[in-house]
Amino acid sequence: MEKDEQKVQGNNEQPQGQPVDTPAFVKKLLEQLGCQYEEAPNNPSEILTTYQGEKFAIRSAKGYPFIRIHDMWWYTVDLDNLEEIVSVKKAINEVNAAMPGFTIVFNMSEPDKMMGVHTMSEILLIEPIPNTVGYFQHVLNGFFQQKKNFAQCLEAIKKADSDEKGN
Repeated sequence: MEKDEQKVQGNNEQPQGQPVDTPAFVKKLLEQLGCQYEEAPNNPSEILTTYQGEKFAIRSAKGYPFIRIHDMWWYTVDLDNLEEIVSVKKAINEVNAAMPGFTIVFNMSEPDKMMGVHTMSEILLIEPIPNTVGYFQHVLNGFFQQKKNFAQCLEAIKKADSDEKGN
């Protein structure tokens, strides 16, 4: 093999054919952003961390160059509040269509009688990406911007519904 074929292009010095240690790379980036983290007690492939006051989790696996960022149950609705459920679903659809790449989803917990809203994103995270720290920071900022977009959209939907009922 020629020397150029043994290395991946960019700032990655890992020989081709070797599994990428994505969890270690995620931890390194979090450290560079000044974030504390810990492995989830029941899932070693999940890293729990906080960025700019927001708690979330990152799932990664050795040999897999993608990560999944997720923030679970950051907004809840009582299942008996049908009007709120309709507004939340509408806001989720509008925000997801307006800002792809950062997905808001919901699920229903029948035992808890609650609807939970969650954010998730799956991204490629490899060292050859230029300015990986800046890229990762940009992704995290977008991830949490989606929550702000949801709150603004939900407020606008509720206001429009209120105005419509008032007329």
